[in-house]
Amino acid sequence: MSTMARPAQLMSESVIFKRYVALVVTFGLAVVLALSFCLSLLSRDGWKFGDALMQIPRQGNSSWYRDFGGRNIPQIQDQDIFYSNLGGTIDAARQADIVFLGPSFVSYALDRQTLQESPATAGLNIFNMAFVGIRGGEFSRRVIKRWSVRPRLWVINADDQFVHFFSHDLNVTLGPEKQLIAAAQRNRLRGYLTVLGRNLHWRIEDAIAAYRTGQFSPSGLYRHIANGDMGLDANPGYVALGNRPMLSARDPDCHTNQAVIDYAKTFVGEVGGEVVLTLVPHSQSCVQQAAELARALNVELIAPPFDGLTTIDGGGHLDQQGAKKFTSHLVREIVNTSAFKRAFEAGPGESK
Repeated sequence: MSTMARPAQLMSESVIFKRYVALVVTFGLAVVLALSFCLSLLSRDGWKFGDALMQIPRQGNSSWYRDFGGRNIPQIQDQDIFYSNLGGTIDAARQADIVFLGPSFVSYALDRQTLQESPATAGLNIFNMAFVGIRGGEFSRRVIKRWSVRPRLWVINADDQFVHFFSHDLNVTLGPEKQLIAAAQRNRLRGYLTVLGRNLHWRIEDAIAAYRTGQFSPSGLYRHIANGDMGLDANPGYVALGNRPMLSARDPDCHTNQAVIDYAKTFVGEVGGEVVLTLVPHSQSCVQQAAELARALNVELIAPPFDGLTTIDGGGHLDQQGAKKFTSHLVREIVNTSAFKRAFEAGPGESK
């Protein structure tokens, strides 16, 4: 009897196996079709993701997304956000009248309230496209070219610490780690999934921390979708009074070189629009090289002095009081540049 039952049992197992294979194949095909559909959408420059999927908001405020986080390993979101055009931040940059470029020195040096209150810039849409941890401008150049960011005026921080902004360097430095910017190697679908995965990882870390401590405490730095600002006011040291004065610790006899000049000429030619160079003071900044570069490019340089500037970290980045003074000097000077006058001769918000 058992001998007769065995063929029937084998036939039953065969049917189950075939159904299982059919189910797996069907599911696989569904996944492939879904990914293909997403990829087809992502290939259209005009298609946008909702910011709700792209962000951990700042205390419920959806105008901000968590940009710098990781309770154990520091990670940053904006490289994928900008390079893959996720959310609304590239649209905001495209609509700007003035875009600032540079490393984190720029993020710490621009005070939004001062920009909004100054008669010179109050009516202008100003976007801060500085990147924390990225010293070279090659990543910015690729984002600008890829998504056709075309403001009427660029304000570029011509800094040369470690590597010059006007260089082919495509590395990011977070903490002790320096590595190639991975976001620049990803397509839009992969960039999207990377951002989702990073946010999920951060949320899990937050939940574990809340479980261990009994209370939720947000971590990291946030970036504003519409204007690119970093939410530095959450740092007690940034808003503190009585921080140390910013002092120069570098030999002022420092110069540019032909490689920097050649790259800068290509960069300025590619991005279009008017250009003004600036230099945010820090302990290793060099005005001489920036002035030589400005002359070689036939553009104007605004280099606010160190006088009265204070620093959050003893010589690297400005604090809030230092940022207010830097920004006040910058907006007073920028309105007098030929580049500003050419860019806005028809008035703010009007076409030339």
